[in-house]
Amino acid sequence: MVKATRRGILRTFLGAGLGGCLARRLGGQAQRPNVLVFLSDQESARVDRARLNVPNRERLERRGVSFPNAWCAAPQCSPARGTLWTGLAPHRSGVRTNIGAVGSKPLDPSTPNLGSLFRAAGYRTGYFGKWHLTPGREIDGDAFGFDAAVTYGRGGDAEVVRRAAEWIQAQEEPWLAVVSILQPHDVYDYPRLRAAGKATKIREGIEPPNSGLEDLSTRPVAQRAYVEQDQGQAAANYGPQDWLGYRSLYYDLIEDADRNFGVCLEAAGQDAIVAYTSDHGDGLGEHGLAFKGPFLYEELMNVPFVVAAPGIDGGKQSEELACHADLVPTLCDLAGVDAPPDLDGVSLRPALEGEETGRTAIFAEYHSKQRWANPTRAVRTRRWKLNVYLQGGRELYDLRDDPHERVNLAGKGLAIETRLEQMLEDEAARTADAQWFNRRRDG
Repeated sequence: MVKATRRGILRTFLGAGLGGCLARRLGGQAQRPNVLVFLSDQESARVDRARLNVPNRERLERRGVSFPNAWCAAPQCSPARGTLWTGLAPHRSGVRTNIGAVGSKPLDPSTPNLGSLFRAAGYRTGYFGKWHLTPGREIDGDAFGFDAAVTYGRGGDAEVVRRAAEWIQAQEEPWLAVVSILQPHDVYDYPRLRAAGKATKIREGIEPPNSGLEDLSTRPVAQRAYVEQDQGQAAANYGPQDWLGYRSLYYDLIEDADRNFGVCLEAAGQDAIVAYTSDHGDGLGEHGLAFKGPFLYEELMNVPFVVAAPGIDGGKQSEELACHADLVPTLCDLAGVDAPPDLDGVSLRPALEGEETGRTAIFAEYHSKQRWANPTRAVRTRRWKLNVYLQGGRELYDLRDDPHERVNLAGKGLAIETRLEQMLEDEAARTADAQWFNRRRDG
């Protein structure tokens, strides 16, 4: 406690957070640090890193701090990205589900986001790659605070990162670059490749899932409906060998993402703040589930989250709970940029400096898939997780004693379930989550 107090006094004296410490006096003006945010698509943290060759990620991890207990805001592209760029939970950013799905709304340009916040602070800002927060593939960069905006052409990820690197290298400091690639999302191609006899060669040492479809007998009915009526049908008859092929392709795509990350990391240089994360994970065959849908297992929720900045001792892991909503306040804190009040995340700067954030729980939500709505709320502590399906059904898991989430303890009379539900109730009241409270009237 004494150490934390002394740090607090020092911060107050220096002003502008760590951004003030990072700033260098050039010609009488403070030069703020450059910022690179790199976002992969559908990358789970629940992979065997010993089977992956990701040298560029490892370079970043040696420079920064990794958060193995990081959660996405929602296991879907649009709501996760809405939270990443605004620091607001999906029901507060307005982007509750994928653009085009039932109940969807685009991100309002008037909502402060990384682009508008950093541009207002004097940064040059660029967005490169997948947007998925307004209809169509294009982004109105200027409306969202980006001086440059590049979406996808025929060159795919390689073209996006090339253009991002060229823009970065052409900038006068300071700059913020957001690079959002497509991989490993193309794991969706596995059923087609398998049917055509073109499935990926199975990697040595890859292991099959720990559980299968038999687990769904004790789970909310939405999960069975996903397998029987939705995208889960494609993998409903997969055996262990099929899942080995699925996972091998997934690992190939993660390595492809790392090669593209390396292009941007090299362009950014050693003095930039760099954050690496993904919008959500993938089912990976656990519980017999592929891709993403109305389920919130750790393979889908747990995402990579690494932050590096000058002055931060790298090569460490923080066991602190982290989430997508933390990205905006953390980057603002590190760069000395004013963050909006009342965000749903916290700055992870204390964790980067080896201290505790004081957080005891993180939250997530889910709304709908295409035309099928099944709103869900979830809370996770270091040990426990409770998922409440607002149309009926719940799951309670002891992540310490049951890391593969095989035993659903909901409805067993455990006191922790009541405490976790109260956490959801309190969070819903804090964030004015009308859907949570309407569940009582609707059912």
